Amino acid sequence: MNNLVAYLTSNFHFTPTEVASILTCFSSKTYQKNDFFLKEGQYCKNVIFVEKGVFMYYHQVDGDEKVCDFAFENDWVTYYKSLLGQLPSDMNIRALTAATVWLLDIQKMESLSKELPKVGTIRTSLAEAYFTKSTQRVTHLNHLDAKARYEILLRDMPSIHQRVPQYYIASYLGIKPQSLSRIRAVK
Repeated sequence: MNNLVAYLTSNFHFTPTEVASILTCFSSKTYQKNDFFLKEGQYCKNVIFVEKGVFMYYHQVDGDEKVCDFAFENDWVTYYKSLLGQLPSDMNIRALTAATVWLLDIQKMESLSKELPKVGTIRTSLAEAYFTKSTQRVTHLNHLDAKARYEILLRDMPSIHQRVPQYYIASYLGIKPQSLSRIRAVK
């Protein structure tokens, strides 16, 4: 819970009393390596905050896992398209490592938002961050070469090679693992 409390106080400047109220909306959950947070076809009903561990967002295409994103400690995990649209997911989200998370009870959070309007800033902030990250990713895939995308990835996720297999990193970059090996060899 230490990471969640630190996140809430440093990013939103909630008071200790407000943090205590917010924490009542969360429960602890653990995932083992390869456990799914969300499978294609399921409805996303939750949001989690990653206390410890790594998650991967991906689509299954012709038997291959096409990686869309990763989530590490202090990241939020959900699939807005399914969650907000109440649609079956076309995305898979799986734990790449054992993970400890804080599961958000959305109904409790919505009730708390009525009592404490400042809580709504969390939701707004997460939606804005998600939108910004998504548009940047599309721009990078469309306008940057693989080497530039790799350098941005290392800047944004410096420990990724210690925590994520190379073939998933290559998939995220939209290249083959051999191409990633060549790029890494030049660095």
